[in-house]
Amino acid sequence: MAEIKDRIVSLRNEKNITQSQLAEELNISPSAIGMYEQGRRKPSNELLEEICDYFNVDMDYLMGRSDIKNRYQAGLKYDWEDKKQEDSNIDMNTVNTDYIMIPLYESISAGYGASNSEFIEMIPVFGLKKNGTTYFAVKVEGDSMEPKIPNGSTIIIKKDIQIESGEIGAFNLNDENFVKQKKVVKDRLILHSFNLAYEDKVVNEFDDFIEYGKVVKVMIDL
Repeated sequence: MAEIKDRIVSLRNEKNITQSQLAEELNISPSAIGMYEQGRRKPSNELLEEICDYFNVDMDYLMGRSDIKNRYQAGLKYDWEDKKQEDSNIDMNTVNTDYIMIPLYESISAGYGASNSEFIEMIPVFGLKKNGTTYFAVKVEGDSMEPKIPNGSTIIIKKDIQIESGEIGAFNLNDENFVKQKKVVKDRLILHSFNLAYEDKVVNEFDDFIEYGKVVKVMIDL
């Protein structure tokens, strides 16, 4: 089975570009490309998405899970399309099938915190606007945001957008990921849980704090 490092080398050679040229396209250093191609370092999840976009290949191909570069261009269905048709008697030719493919990550905590999660797969999400906005999806673990965001649900997050006080977002606080409601009370930044069994988290001046994006959709498996 091919590895990520092998795919990057192969794709770069097929495109007939140097490590420096690829690094410039991805806005990273040539030395980073060298380490990825040697297998000494693994690209971040976000960078993996950028590499897929640049070479126009599926994530499964880049990760070495498939030998098909782009199932859509090959005239093949994705696994989720087959499953959707098997589970439904609806004629797919008569309904609106506008969707975008976004990355799904393993978990984010609606509880006491979770470390960085791994990429799972690309999934289709209907109803999102194709206007250059970047989205990603995360599985929720924990019940601190119930009943609005149930344990086991999937949240869709819109990146690079200001999260206002009172809105729900995905955050990283001191290397732990959370989905919480953002509140600003008397100049204090608070990450609030809807489930009152959980205490609010106060973000202090010297904490490492990142806002990933705003929660715009919650999907629940029936």
